[in-house]
Amino acid sequence: MPDKNLEQLMNICVKCGNCRFNCPVFQTTLDEGGVARGKISLLQTLLKENEKFSEETLYYLDSCVVCGSCQYICPRDVDYLSIIEIARAKAVKENQISRAKRIFLKFISKNKNLKFLSFAKSLFRKKSGLLFKLPVIKRHFPLPEKPIERIIDSYNKPDGEKKFDLLFFPGCATRFVFSETGYKLVKVLNRLGVGVYFESDLRCCGFPHLTSGDRETFEELKNYNLTIFEKYKDKVKYIVSGCATCGSNLFNNYNLPIEFKDINVLLFDILNYKPSKKLDLNTYFHHPCHLLKHQGVKKQPEMLLESVSNRKKLVGEDFCCGFGGSFSVFKAEQSKKIGDLKAGMIKNSIKGNSKKSLVVTSCPGCIMQLKDSMARNNLPFNVVHIIDLIYSELEG
Repeated sequence: MPDKNLEQLMNICVKCGNCRFNCPVFQTTLDEGGVARGKISLLQTLLKENEKFSEETLYYLDSCVVCGSCQYICPRDVDYLSIIEIARAKAVKENQISRAKRIFLKFISKNKNLKFLSFAKSLFRKKSGLLFKLPVIKRHFPLPEKPIERIIDSYNKPDGEKKFDLLFFPGCATRFVFSETGYKLVKVLNRLGVGVYFESDLRCCGFPHLTSGDRETFEELKNYNLTIFEKYKDKVKYIVSGCATCGSNLFNNYNLPIEFKDINVLLFDILNYKPSKKLDLNTYFHHPCHLLKHQGVKKQPEMLLESVSNRKKLVGEDFCCGFGGSFSVFKAEQSKKIGDLKAGMIKNSIKGNSKKSLVVTSCPGCIMQLKDSMARNNLPFNVVHIIDLIYSELEG
């Protein structure tokens, strides 16, 4: 084996098959190679020193959303996420990654490229969302909005007496696609007595690069962002994000000089947010994998949603939506099948007045995937970020 740690990690797996029940890829394909134990078996058989992966191995390595569902329920605590990252890093090192994916990863690593998307919005008149028509992809993804730095300040003063200051890490999707939600997050914190710094020089957290095996770019982005974080360690109490994916990366893969808090944890555990009244809405919460399974955050968004609305039970609330970042583009058909399965769960859960029913989550990637799944399945259910509801309550 080229990596002794990889061999040790894989040997923990006893092939019990528990991972089959929660793996979104396996649930839609019933292909053993798509599940964790299947990939581990394949790697143990085909991974030889100084040999490149076979086409079959590469296919199955790519057929993973990196949701962590298998690891979340594994009775042996097999660190599958590390296994897939190590294996994909080997593929990148040996130039076994597609040119399209290399271009994609390079593109999102630069802020100037993402800012260009805001300009590109003017080329499209429809406000309902852009339909990407790449070679084999037809997805409803939202058009970019104004970059968040154009609608918030570098420091956003709290209303009334200040409790503390924090640094806001929006993440690429919130910063360039859902900047209105990012604006609302800042305003909610201001209303609750928190001062919010935003640093426009921050770049992508690097999670897409890490999970794709591009460790070199991940380390570059991480070290760059850490240099900025260091400047704020004596100025702020926390780093906060409303993106489950960015949050999981900061929480698990950065050696932060400042304590990180997901927005749900900050609002519920630290700020003790209590709404003055409930909104007249039935809400169904989708647990983002990178929040529940990567950070262990479950109670806080549930309690927040229950306090501000009429929270109802969603069948399969912790079942992956199938987004997985670049997985939704480069494995589009698999991603859509998982999304269709999730859409069916939502349809079976919501009964009655759909106009007063909302699907709520806490990850911009999940919002994109769920909106696409609703549109393709002709379901009249809107999907919003939990901060959108809290903002609505605070603003009356």
